[in-house]
Amino acid sequence: MKPLMYSQLDANTHNLGWRREGKEIKYYKNHMGDGLQPFYCLTWTVQFPHDQDTCFFAHFYPYTYTDLQCYLLAVANNPVQSQFCKLRTLCRSLAGNTVYLLTITNPSQTPQEAAAKKAVVLSARVHPGESNGSWVMKGFLDFILSNSPDAELLRDIFVFKVIPMLNPDGVIVGNYRCSLAGRDLNRHYKTILKESFPCIWYTRNMIQSSLFLVVILRSKRAKKEQDVL
Repeated sequence: MKPLMYSQLDANTHNLGWRREGKEIKYYKNHMGDGLQPFYCLTWTVQFPHDQDTCFFAHFYPYTYTDLQCYLLAVANNPVQSQFCKLRTLCRSLAGNTVYLLTITNPSQTPQEAAAKKAVVLSARVHPGESNGSWVMKGFLDFILSNSPDAELLRDIFVFKVIPMLNPDGVIVGNYRCSLAGRDLNRHYKTILKESFPCIWYTRNMIQSSLFLVVILRSKRAKKEQDVL
């Protein structure tokens, strides 16, 4: 939990990016608040490496919306990965930002083979401040999009539905836990308010639609087998 620091001078002269810095790190309840919910303080001591420098601090190693867009652009422009990874827009956030959806699976030879595949749904950054979730997601995508025999086997067996950044508004404005509306999206998966929580509503709708499609495909396959018998 040691804070991270970024020095512009170190980055420009030594190509040195984010690094752990600080000592005497304390996290404690303070005496402020409204009487209903306590407030907390995070304090630490740090020595700046240079004079006339600009430094930034972060809780985790940052992973921005721009980082995600650059990564997805590279995947879309990759002639091999684009054959089994399809990128589309799941929805637009409250601020109009794109919520991306990746569908990752190897092409099936027959409709029956496609219907036999089970779906795996993954998402990250419902809490925008948890940027470590994006690094875990990047590691997963690096693996599942690779030419590893294990990755190829998984793409043969499953259809992966991946939402790499579920709360882009919160990431962009720098919220730690909430959406642009000041709500914790992780507490609204049962919402029926599409306009207020579009990212959650469309995610749930995508999962339900995928399950319905699998049921239809399998029902048709079962009927064909019954007709043959």
